[in-house]
This record gives sequence, structure tokens and C-alpha cells, in this order.
Amino acid sequence: MLGLVNVNKSSDEEILQAAESGNVEDFMRLYLSEPSRLTVRDGRGRTAAHQAATRNNTNILHFINNYGGDLNAKDNFGNTPLHVAVESEALDALEFLLQHRVDTSILNDKSQGALHLATELNRVSVLQVFTRYKDQFNFDLGGEHGRTALHFAAIHDHDICAKILITDLGAGCKIACNNGYYPIHEAAKNASSRTMEVFLQWGESKGCTRESMISLYDNEGNVPLHSAVHGGDIKAVELCLKSGAKISTQQHDLSTPVHLACAQGALEIVKLMFMMQPTEKLACLTSCDVQRMTPIHCAAMFDHPDIVNYLISEGSDINPLDKERRSPLLLAASRAGWRTVHTLIRLSADIELKDINSRNVLHLVVMNGGRLEEFAATCKDRCDKSLAQLLNEKDHTGCSPLHYASREGHIRSLENLIRLGACINLKNNNNESPLHFAARYGRYHTACQLLDSDKGTFIINESDGEGLTPLHIASREGHTRVVQLLLNRGALLHRDHNGRNPLHLAAMSGYTQTIELLHSVHSHLLDQTDKDENTPLHLATMENKPNSIALLLSMGCRLSYNSLNMSAIDYAIYYKFPEAALAMVTHEHRAKEVMALRSDRHPCVTLALIAYMPRVFEAVQDKCITKADCKKDSKSFYIKYSFDALCPQLKIEDGNNARRTTKSDNVPKSQNTPLPALNAMVAHGRVELLAHPLSQKYLQMKWHSYGKYFHLANLLFYCIFLIFVTVYTYLLMMNADATPASKKPDKCSNFTDAEQENKTERNILFEPDFESKVAMYTSTVAILVYNGLCLIREAYNVKQQKWHYMVDPSNLVSWWLYISSSMMVFPTLFGCFEEIQFSAASITVFLSWFELLLLLQRFDQVGIYVVMFLEILQTLIKVLMVFSILIIAFGLAFYILLSKGHHLSFSSIPMSLMRTFAMMLGEIDFVGTYVQPYYKSETDILLPFPMPTFFILGLFMVLMPILLMNLLIGLAVGDIESVRRNAQLKRLAMQVVLHTELERKLPTILLEKVDKDELIEYPNNKKCKLGFLDLILRKWFCNPFTDDSGLDLVLESSEDYITAQLDKQKRKLRTMSQLLEQQHTLLRLVVQKMEIKTEADDVDEGVSPGDTRVIPRWSSPRIRKKLRTASSFNKGG
Repeated sequence: MLGLVNVNKSSDEEILQAAESGNVEDFMRLYLSEPSRLTVRDGRGRTAAHQAATRNNTNILHFINNYGGDLNAKDNFGNTPLHVAVESEALDALEFLLQHRVDTSILNDKSQGALHLATELNRVSVLQVFTRYKDQFNFDLGGEHGRTALHFAAIHDHDICAKILITDLGAGCKIACNNGYYPIHEAAKNASSRTMEVFLQWGESKGCTRESMISLYDNEGNVPLHSAVHGGDIKAVELCLKSGAKISTQQHDLSTPVHLACAQGALEIVKLMFMMQPTEKLACLTSCDVQRMTPIHCAAMFDHPDIVNYLISEGSDINPLDKERRSPLLLAASRAGWRTVHTLIRLSADIELKDINSRNVLHLVVMNGGRLEEFAATCKDRCDKSLAQLLNEKDHTGCSPLHYASREGHIRSLENLIRLGACINLKNNNNESPLHFAARYGRYHTACQLLDSDKGTFIINESDGEGLTPLHIASREGHTRVVQLLLNRGALLHRDHNGRNPLHLAAMSGYTQTIELLHSVHSHLLDQTDKDENTPLHLATMENKPNSIALLLSMGCRLSYNSLNMSAIDYAIYYKFPEAALAMVTHEHRAKEVMALRSDRHPCVTLALIAYMPRVFEAVQDKCITKADCKKDSKSFYIKYSFDALCPQLKIEDGNNARRTTKSDNVPKSQNTPLPALNAMVAHGRVELLAHPLSQKYLQMKWHSYGKYFHLANLLFYCIFLIFVTVYTYLLMMNADATPASKKPDKCSNFTDAEQENKTERNILFEPDFESKVAMYTSTVAILVYNGLCLIREAYNVKQQKWHYMVDPSNLVSWWLYISSSMMVFPTLFGCFEEIQFSAASITVFLSWFELLLLLQRFDQVGIYVVMFLEILQTLIKVLMVFSILIIAFGLAFYILLSKGHHLSFSSIPMSLMRTFAMMLGEIDFVGTYVQPYYKSETDILLPFPMPTFFILGLFMVLMPILLMNLLIGLAVGDIESVRRNAQLKRLAMQVVLHTELERKLPTILLEKVDKDELIEYPNNKKCKLGFLDLILRKWFCNPFTDDSGLDLVLESSEDYITAQLDKQKRKLRTMSQLLEQQHTLLRLVVQKMEIKTEADDVDEGVSPGDTRVIPRWSSPRIRKKLRTASSFNKGG
């Protein structure tokens, strides 16, 4: 098999070799042995036709054509046999292919047809062959970028090809490519002078003058002369000029060829144009483009001083102004064309001109980093007096050249300006001096030079338009070195127009190093206030700068209130800045002081955090849990839970905070509510806070202190009531006699004999013995006493809870229990026994035992199942309320179909609905109700409408017992996890409510004795023994709090470790930054000592003016007005 493959492969190569050599006999033999070999290709994708065309073997091509071979096949590069024949200049093959009318419009991968290829390769003989078959070609066929063959001739300057294409083949000279260029433009742009002459001669032969040919516009408005200037070939330019092209011809942007030549720096071309067309010279020198720039502007903009010199010598104005009122001197300075600047100054250009921004040449030189000493030397030779005027001129913003040197950090320019006599205390429109600029952008060396000048001591404390001194600005921008410099030079601590000192601004911007520096020199700044009585801590909070806040608190700043009676934490909560709030409430030493702050807006910080920032309060809870600094498996390892954060009312009453006294300084209502923090979590649905280990431990402490005793006492008291109810109902049923009552008179009845006779069937006789009477009377009294006490309690609850009491279903159950139990026992007091007692007894027994189930919710092990049961019951009721429509539908249908057939269970609509509901549970009684009446007509029960009945019954079986019941089961099982989770949280919320209600009723003295501020646990110490009561509770009811899960959460928390590692990395990065700064300073000193000059030496340190600085949001008038209206919130709070 392998040998056969090799034979076939060698035969394929042989047929290609035969085609290449022109051996017809071998080619015929190989073809006849395997006809499919005509399509065989080599590594380049070429077939036998390609090989034959390349070698000019027409006999092979003839054979291939006779046997149906493809003469238009493409190789890997998209070339057909016609393409390769053009490349090889195989004229006979071309003749044969064109005689057999191959497709001449096929383009290869380079978008070239045979005609394009022949022109590009300058195959004149090929084009002469094409002339005999011109009817087969589209000579205007576009290739790459839509270029025709004539475009290729113009690009490569193949004049003979262009002549054949125009004269013999009739190619069009006025066909543009996709870019809008005509062939004559391509010839001019590529300096194809010979081809351009061909085009011009052809135009003359067609009656078109050279001037009209040379004036053709492309899509950008360029004439060939423009293109020739772009190409840079002086011969092409000369040809265009000799052909009649005008040098004053403007393109769409109104620029002339002279503009282009000046911009390119082509001096010889400019000279040629002026020499050949001297009459157009003046028009060109004064012509303006769309920017109103003259040729001298173009030459100055691109720093061509030789052209500038030549244009001026030819009569050009030296001071023309463009659209932005820039002269060539100003334009060259703005583009850093320093050679042109010096040339123009030497040629007496006006240096006093200003642009549209009122900037003179000195402004632009300084702004663009020019060497001022060279500029000054040039100016002194020509106009020393004018230079002195330029030094202190201001632009439209009021800035002098010294301002820009200070802003850009050009040290050498600043030094030279000061040396030349520039005034250092000039102010701009914002009343800012150059020192203000140096402070804003962190120019340390610039500030040194300004302060070292003669008037340096007079500008160090000058204020700008906002009352900011350089120290204010440097502090606001965080330039520590500049701040240090200003402090060392004696900068005073003025206030701005808002009454803020430098420390205020540093705190607003969050620059901690600047804060530390200012505080180390002037510690009294820490608690100073502005006009609104805001301290630095207030402003740092308004700008949400947690690092500044932490540092200020660590420095011992005072926690005060501003004119709106708001503290820093109030702003953090009101504007919901979690970072700022977190920095305050989790501070290592000042957190308790912050949490104890009070204001009219937020009477209690704890409750405000729970309501608006639960994640922040969660961090507060985490901070309240501390662990021993030892191994976790050690017996001495402990976990300390501090409950200060959960007892805000205790801290508020301390009065140690610095809160001012106002008329509205009343004790908030939250102080009257026990467990305010936990109740706020329940009210706002803060599940994660309620499930936190600290909250659970707090509830556990409450449970162990007093909760378990009162709840067990309540349970015991209720169990006694339940015993009396059960005993009473038992004795009631034991002493009931089913004997007709007509044999004995009714003790409590005043009926006549006839009436008594009618009641024979309905009355039940009671004959209790003495012991039963005593027991029943005792139970009656006990039940009535319990109901009376409970009614008093419920009345108190109604007063406390108001409408919340009415929406609780458990309260409705309790009221039904009290009413039904009273109805059950009340006749016993009068020695009577009525039938209503049995109905009331049935309801009472059910409700009393159901109430016991509700009481068990308070205990964890069994309570979780009770709450889950109630959750599922609630879901079931919702579903049944929806699908009761189906029950009514089927109930009415069965009533109509079966009520006339003597079916008792369907004799009325209510009974039919009840039977339908029972059928849904599976009690269909198919045989007795439907089958027997259908087959046995002798029975009393009939089936009046059998077919509709069986149809409705089948539909009922599918929808109700199968579909609906499975749906209910699926809801109960599929949602069990969420039910369990919700039940756990509801149980916690219920614990909070129960403890709250209990603390409302307990005396304060007792609560103060049993409450604890902290709890210390030793997880590894199991020596502590449980009491008998705790042992019983743990055995049967467990504990209403999951100790293990909370302990695991505390032990496994990795956030502390991550935070510690992050702090370490921050300290390392800060140390590295300081070391790098020291090394940079040392290297700079070494370079200066070695007298090494670099460009970096001319630029000062600091930030770039292009870097946008975020303006503090509190400085805008709109926001300040909004803050002033915050007093309304205080009144509302």
C-alpha cells in the first residue's frame, strides 16, 4: 500500500515536470493513465497549466484545453496561468490564452489583474500583445485601492507603458482611485516626470490644454502641483510649473503649494516656484489658509529658519497675524522652534506682540521650556528695553512669565527671570503669586529660589483670592517638603476666608504626613474651628478621608459639634461614608467616646449605625470580641465579649461626652426601650447583626441571668392551667349520661312538659358524684382565675403594643382560648350543664394544647421545629387560599351532578364543599358513590348524569389529589432549607421581643444586679459544673443559642490576620519610599558635584499641571448651602 502511494506521488510530480518541459508524449501518457492528474498542484498550488504557461509551452496548454482542463485555475497567491505568463513574459502562451478567451478580470491576492501586473513589471511586449485583444480587457478595472493600470504606470514612472495604455488601449486618464487621486496626481506625487509628460501630451492631442490638465483637483482639492510638492521631487515640480501650474492655486483648506513647501522645509522648491513664476510670488507670500496662516507661519511652525530668512528676503511680512493673533515669532515659540525664534528676533521681529490669550513671546518661551539665557542674549543685542517690558507683562489670566516658570517647574528659566529683574510678587487674576503656584504643584527648588530672592520674606504669607497662603496650598496638596520649607522660613498660620488653617486643608485632602508635620510644629491647630465651627475632624469626615480621621483621633483631637449641632460621626452617618465611620468607631482608643456622642440628628450612634450602616456596626461587634494572646488549644485561652456596643443607653447617660446643652436636649425615646440595639436590628431586618456571636452571647447572658427562670415559671404556670382544663373536660365527659332527659327534669330548665317532651332527643343528663363536683368546681375557679390574670396581662400588652398587637396571630389564639374556656366552665358556677359546654370544651382543649406548642418556641431544640411548622403552615394557607377556587369549582359541579341522586354528602352546597375537600385527601369512595349507583338501579342512591359525573371525577383526580398535593409536598420539601434559616432568625427575633417585654416589667434594680457588661469564656476549660436546672434544660431543651457555631466563627476569623499583614506591607512600602527619596537626593547631589548637566536638572520636582486635582465637594456654594439647611434635619431628628 505504501509503495502504491509513492508511485502515485511520483507520477504526479512527473506530469508537472512534463508540462514544464513541454514533453507532450509523456504528458499524454500520464494523463491517459489517470485523467484526474490535470488538477494536481505543487507546493505553491500551481497546476500543469501554470507550469506550461510559465515555460511558454503552448502545446501542453492546447492539450489541457482539449481535455477540459481549467485555464483559469488559481494558485496559492491567487495567480492564474495568465498572471504567471505575464510575469515570465511568455508571449506565445499569452497569445494562446487570450485566443481561448480566458478571464482577464481575475484579481490575485494583491488585488492585481494581468493588466495591472504587466504595467507594474513594465512588460511592454506583454502590453503590445494585449493591444491585439483589447476587446477582452477592461482597461479601467480597479485593483488595490481602486487604482487602474494607468495609476501603476504613473506611480512607477513607466512612461512607455502609460503611452501604450493611453494611445493603443484607450485607458482613461480621468478615472480616480478610491482615495480620489487621478493618475496625473500619482505621477506628480511620486515624481514620475516622464509619465506626467505623456499625460500632458495626450491631453494636448485631445484638445485639452496643459493648464487644464495640471489643474485637476482630487478629493482634497489638491492639484498635481500640490502632489508634486508632497512628493518632494524638484523635477516633477518643475514639470508642473512648466506645464502651466499656478503656485497660488489653493486647495480646500486654502493652502497653496508654497504653504506646503514651506511646511516641509523644501527651500529649493520654494526658490524654484518663485523663480519660475515671479508674478505670483507676492500673492503667495500674502495668501492665508483657513487658519489665516501665511507661508512664513508654516515655515516658523515647523522650525525652518532658512526658509523664514528667504521669505523675508523675498518681501514677506515678518509680523503677520494668524487667526489666533499669533505672529511667526509667537508661533515658533509655542512650537519650541528655537532656531526660528532667534532668527526672527535677529531679523527685527516685533517681540511685543501678543496672541489671543495676551501672551507675549516670553510667556511662550518659558511655558515650552526654552533656554532663557540664549533668548535674553539675542534680545539684548536688538531690543533691551523691550525685554524689560516683557518680564512683568500679564496674559488674560493675569499670569506673568514668572508664574509659568513656577508652575512648570523650569528652574533655570525662573533663575534667569529673577536675575533679569522679574517681579516675584506679581499677582494673577486669582490674586496668586508665583510662590502660590510653586506650593500648589510641589516645586520645592522653585520655592527655595523665590524665598531666597530679595522680596522672598514679603511673599511667604501673602494670600490669594480665597485667603489661602502658600502654606495653606502646600498643605492642601500634600507637598510635605514644601510645607517643611515654608515652616522653616517662618510662614505664619493665617486663616483663609472660610476660617480654616493649614491643618484643616491637610485633613480634608487626607495627607497624614502633612498633618503630622503641622501638628509637630503647631499642636494647637488640632482643635481649631473654622467659621462653621468645623474642626479638622469634621472636614476629614466630610471628605471621607479615613487615614486622616484615624490620625487625628490618635493625636487626641476633641470630639465637638459644629454650628449645625452635628459631630463628625453624624456627617459620616448622614452621608453614608462607611470608611470614615469605620475609622472612628473602630479606633483603638477613642471608639467608646465616638459611640457615646449624641446629637439631635442621631440621638444614639449605635442605633444610627444599625439603621444606616450595618456593615460598620458589624465591625464594631467584631472589635468587641477579644481573644487571649496564647495558643488556641491552651486551657488559659479565653474569649472576652464586651457588651458596651449593645448597651448604648448606659453610655449615653454617662454624660462624659462634650455635648453642648440645647433646648431640645431631651433623653431619646430609645432609652425607655429595653435592649435598644437588638430591637433596632429586629426593626430594620439586620439579620447578619442579630446572628453575630456578640449578639447571641448577649442574649445568652440575658437568658442565664433571668430569662430561663421567668420562662420556665411561665411554662410551669401554664402547665397547671392545662392540667385543670384537661381534668375538667375529662370529668365533664365521664359524668355525661346518654339517657333521654325526658325521664328526669332538667335542673336549670323552666320548660313546660310539652316543651320538655320535644327536647327529649337533644338533652344530655349529668349526674356527677360529690368528688367530681368538687374537682370540677375547683377546676372552674382555677381556670377563671387564670383567665382573669391573663386578661389583665393582655390589656397591658394592648396598651404597650397598640396596633402591633392586633396583627399577631398568636394573640388571636390566646383570646379564643380565654373565651372558649370561660364558656366551658361558666355554667358550672350555677350548677347547670349545657350542651354548649361540650362545643366549648372541644375548642378549649385544642387551643390550650396548641398554645403549649407555641410556648415551646422559646426553647432551641424543640422551638426551631415549632417555628418551622408555623412557617410551613403559613405557606400552606397562602397556597390553599389560591387553590380554594378549584375546591369551590369541583364542589359546585358535584353538587349539581349528585344532589338529585340522594347523595347525603352532596345534598347541600356547604356539605358538597366539605366532601370535595375530604376527597382531595384521598377519600373518594369511588365504588360506593359512583360505581354501585351506576350499575344497580334498585338502590335509593342514583347517578342522574353519569357521563359528566365521571368526566368531572377524572379531572378532579388529576388536578387535586395528584397535582395539587404533590405541589404542596414539593413546596414543603424544596423550601425546607430557607424555612429552617428563616425559622432560626425568627426565633432569635422572638427572643429579643420576649426579653424586651420581660425587662419592661422587671424593676430596674433587679436588672442592674443581674446584667453584665462583659463575658469571659474559656472554651478549653470543661471543669465548670452545670446546675441541675441548666442540666435539665441542656438535656431536653438544649440552649436557645448555638454556642459552637458562634465559637467557630470567632476562632476561624481570618480578617484579623489579613489586616495585620496589610499593615505590615504598608509600613514596608512607606519605609521603601523614604529610602528611595533619600537615594534620589544623594544621587542628585553627586551629579551636581560632578558637574554633569542633564535636561532633568532644568525641571523641578512636583506634579504636572496636567494632572487634574479633585476639587473638594464641600467648597462649592451649592453644597455649602445644602449643609446649612441640615439644621432642619436636626429639628426633625
